[in-house]
Amino acid sequence: MNNFKTWLTENKLTAALAAFLILATGALGWFVYSSWDDYASAQAEYASKSAQLSGLSHKKPFPNEENLAKVTDNLNQEQSDLEKLNKTLESYRVPSFNNLDKVKPQDLPQKFQDALRTEVTRIKSLATSSGTTLPPGFYLGLEEYENSLPQPEETLSLAKQLTVLSWMAETLTTQKGMILTEFTRIAAKQVPKKEASGSPKPPASSATESISLPYQSSGTIRVSFRSNQGSFRDIVNSLSSSPYFLLIEGIQLQNTSMEPPRRDAAVQGADPTLAGTNGLQRLPIIVGRELLNISLKIRVLEFQNTGSSAISSPATKPKSN
Repeated sequence: MNNFKTWLTENKLTAALAAFLILATGALGWFVYSSWDDYASAQAEYASKSAQLSGLSHKKPFPNEENLAKVTDNLNQEQSDLEKLNKTLESYRVPSFNNLDKVKPQDLPQKFQDALRTEVTRIKSLATSSGTTLPPGFYLGLEEYENSLPQPEETLSLAKQLTVLSWMAETLTTQKGMILTEFTRIAAKQVPKKEASGSPKPPASSATESISLPYQSSGTIRVSFRSNQGSFRDIVNSLSSSPYFLLIEGIQLQNTSMEPPRRDAAVQGADPTLAGTNGLQRLPIIVGRELLNISLKIRVLEFQNTGSSAISSPATKPKSN
């Protein structure tokens, strides 16, 4: 023992290295054992799951009454949900403006132009009373029909568009002090007519072209205006609760002031122009009272009556051999 102590005293570095090597070897052995144990557990679990999957893949559901009842219940539930969705979407259908669809076809273009002129006058009167500035030559996005009649075959479609255009213009002009700089209509693309039965049908370039969509586009409205933050919020809320299915395809916002408020500036009170619009406006404004330059591109969608043919009839009972 004395010789071992003497050797340790004389060979401290070697003894330290030997002790470190022993500890490292023990730790390495523990890690190897732990990893091997985890690997064995994972391998056993994989083998069990693989055998279970293989067994399930070779099984066939037995066509008994219980399984048939489950499938039938699922189909009935899907059928009910689809009918509810169809009814909801049909409620967004755009009616013809001022019942123009009941006018005689030969009188329809003139009646449409008269209704358009009267509605433009009404919107301009609303803008004057609310202090809204309309763009030059404003005519509800239908300027080409101010002095010319539409074609008879397109008048009913224009009458539906006029319904949405009038609602949109009224929503904008009811906001006090708004500056409307653009109000244009982008006509929907015309669907190509079906070819004669004897002519060959060109192949579709992609799989999506052969899919029949449950809706059609009734055109796009592009509006640009300057307003305060409260008016912009009210307009967006009106779009989301409108009686028509309006989809905001694009939006651009820009503050009229490029400089943020100074940090040492006093906290501003509520904007007097927003009084009465919302109780939240009583909160102090800490980001300034800049106006917003806003540009919106709004697409009008109309859903057709697709019925309940999308889901097949409930399954029948299995036939007995």
